[in-house]
Amino acid sequence: MFGFYALKVQNRFLFLFLAWILIPSSVNAQAREATVINHEALVYQNADFDAPVIATLKIGSVYKISTGRKGPFYKIRLKPGMVGWIADTDIKPGIHRYMPDADELKPESTKSKKQAEAQKPKKPFHATRYRGVSLNYINFTENTLGEKRSDLVPFFGLNMHGNDTLMDGEIYIDANFIMAFSAPKYYSDYTGKDAAGYIFIADFLFQMVSTRGRDVLFYYGFGPMAKYSQFQITSPNGPYNVTYAADDIAIGGVFNLGVSVRAGDFTLRPDFKYYWEKESYYGVALTLGHEF
Repeated sequence: MFGFYALKVQNRFLFLFLAWILIPSSVNAQAREATVINHEALVYQNADFDAPVIATLKIGSVYKISTGRKGPFYKIRLKPGMVGWIADTDIKPGIHRYMPDADELKPESTKSKKQAEAQKPKKPFHATRYRGVSLNYINFTENTLGEKRSDLVPFFGLNMHGNDTLMDGEIYIDANFIMAFSAPKYYSDYTGKDAAGYIFIADFLFQMVSTRGRDVLFYYGFGPMAKYSQFQITSPNGPYNVTYAADDIAIGGVFNLGVSVRAGDFTLRPDFKYYWEKESYYGVALTLGHEF
């Protein structure tokens, strides 16, 4: 009887010993080493760019990360019992060699104020929101006065883009509200009289972004658009001039393709757009945005 209990206890110790050996191996099999590739890389408490920052990491440091990602994040082990989430643009799987530049080696007291500001932790470019102003030139096209007519019309407006812009969550939206303060030139060319009016266009594009370094990204997308126009057209009728109003409203879609460059808290975005509603036409835009 005593031998039976001794064997039972022995088996328990054997089981605990095997668990102690195998379980860490299993955990380590789900992790791999990776190297921080950006200065002052941020580690978040959760897989969310709006989560609290729990650490900043130096370039070239090596940590264990998860083999899989949650959205644009890897899970990272900072030290025993402490884990967080780091953006995939700030870390590279494998062990790589990165040398700090001369400014990184300077003591804090010798660094200029401008250098210190530049080294403040920043969100990844694709996770930052911006709003600003835009200048657009659109080859506005209508089927009017008996045929399809086009004119290159300047538009001015407001732009917002980034995650959490109009929708909660990691959905990259590009929203534009632009307006032309004159009628297309083809009306006055046809009638020989001045035409007045305005065109308002609003669009909301769902963007796919691809980062190219810390401060450059490419994007393309598609979304709905709405247009409203109102023109006052003067036309000669015998010895008199007759003025009439021409209103139009349309709903359609818009595609875009462009590049965005970040400099400090600002971003500059040139892009190409293709509009499709009653008629199709194209345009180009240049947007200057500020982080908010």
